[in-house]
Amino acid sequence: MLTHPYTALVCRVVIGVVFMYASADKILHPAVFARTVQNYRILPLEAVNLFTIILPWLELVAGVFLVLGLFRGGSILLITFLILVFLVALSSVLIRGIDTDCGCFSSSGGGKVTVSYIIRDLTLLLLALHVFLYDRGMVSLDCVFRRQERF
Repeated sequence: MLTHPYTALVCRVVIGVVFMYASADKILHPAVFARTVQNYRILPLEAVNLFTIILPWLELVAGVFLVLGLFRGGSILLITFLILVFLVALSSVLIRGIDTDCGCFSSSGGGKVTVSYIIRDLTLLLLALHVFLYDRGMVSLDCVFRRQERF
């Protein structure tokens, strides 16, 4: 069951929806998200605004592409990379004892960073790795376009 294509399809859609949902508040409230990113004290101040603008759109596009099954390989690689970046950032905040909001799904008080956020992201990472290894493109635009090329 673990390697079944339907399991990978469900994981692909779940991750895509999670990333689409995570992007929405950040896109709608970039100034609040910028303050959250700044509170992490990882990026230089000059890079915070650019990061704040680009990250949510990357999350949205990669999430939409995963749900649609379009550019699956690149989308899951991007999402896996983003999850790893998030894990490093969350771990850094915990190790340094910074008391800040996560900013993961809501820019306005989404909750203080705790170990549970790292566990959540590790779970997402496992789902992403499952998609990377076992997704065969069921119910995907990639397969539709591939079939059209054959004719």
